[in-house]
This record gives sequence, structure tokens and C-alpha cells, in this order.
Amino acid sequence: MAVEKKNKFAWFNRIFEPSVDFYAMLNRQAAKTLEGVEALGQWIADGAQNRGQVVRDLERDADELKLDLERKLVESFVTPIDREDLYDLSNMLDEVINAAKSTVREIEALEVSADDRYMQEMSQILVEGTRCLTLSFAALKSDPAEASQQAFLARKSENRFTKVYRQAMRNLFKLDDCKQILRVGEVYRSMLLAAERIDVVGEKLSHVVVKMT
Repeated sequence: MAVEKKNKFAWFNRIFEPSVDFYAMLNRQAAKTLEGVEALGQWIADGAQNRGQVVRDLERDADELKLDLERKLVESFVTPIDREDLYDLSNMLDEVINAAKSTVREIEALEVSADDRYMQEMSQILVEGTRCLTLSFAALKSDPAEASQQAFLARKSENRFTKVYRQAMRNLFKLDDCKQILRVGEVYRSMLLAAERIDVVGEKLSHVVVKMT
């Protein structure tokens, strides 16, 4: 009787066990997002040729990972966490690398020099914030407390970014060149959007951890 009952529950568990490792899929997307933000930071830091194209290529790769996760969500009967949360995490994460790509576009279209200490400092904060998101995703399955801590640090990076952004804008408005103010200001705002997107993902991760525990 005991063996029969055990076999019954083994069959039940196989039916309701997630067949797709969504945690791993989110980890891959987060890692690709970090690569893209790091490429943006390196491009701003050293002005290496074709670095902007690297950001675009990585954004396309990350977008494919997001679309693959969405397809798996449609096909999957069971998910390890709420499917809406999985969708939101992937979609919000995609907005981070989209903002990085938009920054590249602004720099190129407006012909803004990346030789700007504020721009360089802000880009490094974006890298640090995105790295915290990546660490949070990596810990989500096995260590919710660590995932929560890294999500908190990611959100803190947005506060640090905002302080530098305000200093940068204050310094920018000391210039007499209105065109330069407008061009550089647009790039700053594009980078601010990336920081805000990092904060949104961090907040969502914190929410998901609370639901899991």
C-alpha cells in the first residue's frame, strides 16, 4: 500500500513539476543585460570604436531571450513563481538594456562627446546597479535573503545616480552654449531613464521575494 501511494504521488509531482527552468532563463537575460550596460560604460570611458554597435547587438540578444521566455510561459502549465511576475521581471529587465541602447543613439545622433566626467561616473553607477540586479536574479531560487539584499542595493544605486545627475545638470547650465546644454542634457536624461528602470526591476524583485517567503 505504501509503495502504491508513493508511486501515485510521484506521478502527481511529475505532472505539476515545472518543466522549464525559468530561473535560469531570467539569469541569462540578466547576464546579457549586464553585458550591454558594461559595453555602454566602456564605450563612454574609452570611446572605443564600434562599442555602440556592441550595445545594439547585445540588446537584440537580450530581446531574443525575453521573447523565448514569453513563449515558454505560454507553453508551460506550471511555473515556479507566478507567471505574471515572471513576465514582468523579464519585461522590466528588458527596459534596462533598451535604455542603454537609447543612450547610445542619443550620443551618436546628437554628436555628444563622451569625454564628460559626469557621464562617465553615471555610466559606472548604471553598471554597478545592473550587476546587483544580476546577483539578485542569481540568488532568487536558492537564497531569497541574498536576492532581497542585492535588489535593495540595485535600488540604492538609483539614489546615487540621481545625486550625480543633479550635479551634472547644475554644472551643465553654467555653460553659455544653449545647443550644448540641450544635446548633453538629452544624454543625461536618457541615462537617468536607465537608472530609473534599474530601480523598477529592483522593486519588482523585492516584491517577488516577499511573495516567495
